[in-house]
Amino acid sequence: MLFLLSAVLLCIAYDVTLICLNPGTFLDNLFSFTHIWSALGAFLVFLAVYRKKTGHSFWSTFSRRVKMSVSAVLSAGAVIAVINLAFILTPEIAPLSEDADYVLLLGGGISKDGVLPKSVMARVEKAAAYMNIHPGTICVVTGGTLDWLPYPEAPEMKKQLVLAGVEEQRILIEDQALDTIQNFQLSCRLLSETLAVSQREVLESRVVIVTSRFHLRRAERLARRMGYENVAGIPAKCPLIYIPHDYVREICAYLKLNLRILLTGKPTQIS
Repeated sequence: MLFLLSAVLLCIAYDVTLICLNPGTFLDNLFSFTHIWSALGAFLVFLAVYRKKTGHSFWSTFSRRVKMSVSAVLSAGAVIAVINLAFILTPEIAPLSEDADYVLLLGGGISKDGVLPKSVMARVEKAAAYMNIHPGTICVVTGGTLDWLPYPEAPEMKKQLVLAGVEEQRILIEDQALDTIQNFQLSCRLLSETLAVSQREVLESRVVIVTSRFHLRRAERLARRMGYENVAGIPAKCPLIYIPHDYVREICAYLKLNLRILLTGKPTQIS
C-alpha cells in the first residue's frame, strides 16, 4: 500500500511540476496532455481503495476470458508502442558541417507570459549554432498562436536567434502554423513567396529541420511525405524532467500519424 501511495503522489507531482515549468492560461492548463499522469494516479487510487474495501484486487473480478482478452490487447499495444519508439529513436541527423539552403526551426510551446520553455530554447540554440556556421542559409521560424495562449511562438524564436548572433534579414517568420503539418506547408509557401521561387524548388532544396530529439523522426517523416526531397535534422536536447512525458506523448502522436495515413492517406504532397 505504501508503494502504491508513493506512485500516486509521484504521478500527481509530476503533472503539477510540468505545468509549473511552463505555465499556460487557465484553459491551456486545464486541457494539458500532462494530466495523463494525474489520470494514472487517479486509477491507482481507485485500485487501492477497491482492494481496501473488498479485500481483493479489481483484476480478480474479471472472468478468465476477459483477462485473456485484456492481456492480449495490452500486450499488442506494448509491442506496437515499442516498435514506434524504435523509429522515434532513430532520426536522420544532419552533420553540422554540411551546407543547407534552408533551416526550419519548429516551435514547441510558449508560456502565457510569452517566454519560451527550456526545450524550445535548446532548439533555438542548435539553430543559431548551425546558422552562424553557414552564413548563406535562410531560416524559417515556424509556430503560431496555440489554443488558449495569447502569443505566437515564431516572433519570440526569431528574437532569440538574433540575440544569439544570427542576422535578422536571414530569418523569416511563419506565425500561423498550429501543428507540424502546417509547419511544413506554410514554411514552404512563405519561402516560395518571399524568395520568388516555386514551391517545387523549395521542396527540392537541401532542408535542415531543427526540433527536439523526440520529435525529429516524425517531423522528418512528415516532411518527406509532403514532398521535401532532401531533408535531415538537428536534434535538440530536452531537460531530463520532460523526457518521460515527451516520449509517451510522442509515441501517441506517432501512432496517431500512422492511423491517419492508413485511414485517410493524409497528409498529401504539397502541390
